[in-house]
Amino acid sequence: MVMASSSSSSSSTSNKNLVLIICCAVLICSSIISVSSANFEGPAEKTVPLTKGLSWQFYAKSCPSAESIIRKELKKIFKNDIAQAAGLLRLHFHDCFVQGCDGSVLLDGSASGPSEKDAPPNLTLRATAFKIINDLRALIHKKCGRVVSCADITALAARDSVFLVSNFF
Repeated sequence: MVMASSSSSSSSTSNKNLVLIICCAVLICSSIISVSSANFEGPAEKTVPLTKGLSWQFYAKSCPSAESIIRKELKKIFKNDIAQAAGLLRLHFHDCFVQGCDGSVLLDGSASGPSEKDAPPNLTLRATAFKIINDLRALIHKKCGRVVSCADITALAARDSVFLVSNFF
């Protein structure tokens, strides 16, 4: 009797293991099928959806060459000193951190008070980063007039800095 009970228990455990293995196999197969079928549905959307009122092509009509001017100039700069990318990204961060990306960190002080540039957290920003943004601004204003904001120039320069430097590694 003991043997029959042991044999029955062993068979019950084997059945449970078999059911578990089958369930795992079905789960794995269904995962593989869903992943592989996703690859055949066509290309995924390549852009992030935007909030109403925003546009990826904001300067397409008023200054279509703005982005290419910035990228071309940054390529030249980074050939000589790749570390400037970090300075531009940090400048953009400091501009955006407190009250949004408004270009206020680029402004010089006046008789009415010190500038954001002179605030203690911003004293260690690279002077070269400010010069690069100012040079980019001059190039864009020469080509398109004063239609591209300094905040946007800073944002585009930070974006392109990350992109261009990531291709070096």
